[in-house]
Amino acid sequence: MESVIIEEMRAFMRLDLNPRQKQYFADTIAVAKRVDIVRAADVFNDYELEIIRDILKPQPQQCYRNAHLLCQLFPERVRYCEGKTFAFIPIEHAFNRVGDKYVDITFEFALQDAELLEHEYVVFGEYDLRTLERITRKTGYYGDIYRNIYIERVKVTPDAMK
Repeated sequence: MESVIIEEMRAFMRLDLNPRQKQYFADTIAVAKRVDIVRAADVFNDYELEIIRDILKPQPQQCYRNAHLLCQLFPERVRYCEGKTFAFIPIEHAFNRVGDKYVDITFEFALQDAELLEHEYVVFGEYDLRTLERITRKTGYYGDIYRNIYIERVKVTPDAMK
């Protein structure tokens, strides 16, 4: 199945980018994977859903925080994901993987998006809580996990950018 998101990224590569930007897009496209989202009720029980709704309280425009906190709530089975979703336009977004299924508590609970299952999602990176907390301590904010790990990797292997 073709991906509008990945095609948009390929279009960016046709622009007059500097070599590092072009390599970033090429590397990101290489790891990009289209995934399907399921409702949270498909992977969490009623008690867990209540905790998500009433304790975590997902907020609009805070997908990085929401996905991070869900990982903290259930670190043994939830992974944090960064990528993009296509909901009107492609937007950078964070969501979660639970087992082999993907959920988006921001769109489902904070935005109550009735078309949640119809949006296209592409994941670039999936991370455990330990990695999340290491990067978050370093940056002081939620999100940008994929980009920060990419930069760390480039610093270790600078020849990869030539």
